[in-house]
Amino acid sequence: MSISNADLKAALEILRNAQFVYGLSRYPKKQVLDDPIDVKTLRGRLEAMRAAAKGLSAAQREKLDVPWADLEAIDSGTEAVWKAAKRATPKIIAELTPLVRDEPEAAFLIAPTKRGRTSEVEPREKLKERPKDKPKTQVGLTGTEIAGLELAIQRRIAAEEAYFTWLRGNHSLPPAEWAKRRAHAERARRAEDLYVEKLFKSRSARTP
Repeated sequence: MSISNADLKAALEILRNAQFVYGLSRYPKKQVLDDPIDVKTLRGRLEAMRAAAKGLSAAQREKLDVPWADLEAIDSGTEAVWKAAKRATPKIIAELTPLVRDEPEAAFLIAPTKRGRTSEVEPREKLKERPKDKPKTQVGLTGTEIAGLELAIQRRIAAEEAYFTWLRGNHSLPPAEWAKRRAHAERARRAEDLYVEKLFKSRSARTP
C-alpha cells in the first residue's frame, strides 16, 4: 500500500504513543482512573497521538475507519480519556499498522488481541488454522508488561524528584518530611527493581 513520507512519519508517531495507551488500557478502569499519575500519563500520550494525527493528510484520514472524534474529546474529562484509550486506540493500531508494515519499527508494534466478547477490534480476515504449525514463542514484552514497566519507572522518577528537590536546595522541609520523601524514593526504586526482576523470571520461564 502506497503512503507518502509525511503520512508514514505521522503514522509511526501515532503508533509509538498508541502502544503505551493500549497497554495501560488493559488494566482495570478503576485502577487506572483512580491514580492521578496514570490519568496524566494516559492523557499525555493521547494528546501526542492527537497532535501526530494532524500530520496525516486528509485523504489518508478518510481512508481509515477510526473514531477520530474520541481523540478530539479527551479534554472533556477522564471518562473521555478512557473512552479514547479503550475504543479509539485499538482501532487506530489496527488501521495504521498495515501502512507501516515495511518499516523496521513495525516488528516491535503490539497487535490488539481479541478478548472474548469485550474485544473492540475485530480481525479483518480469519486465517485458516494450520494444525502442523507450532505456536510461536513470544519473545517480546506484552502490552501490559510494557505499561507496567513504564509506570514503575515514572513513579520512581517522581519519587526521586520529590526527594532530590530538598537536596538541591529546598531546605525549608522539616526533617520528618525529608525522611518521608527519602523512604518513598527508596520504595519506588525497589518496586521498579522487583518489577524488572519479575519480567526476567517471566521471560526465562517462557523460553524453551
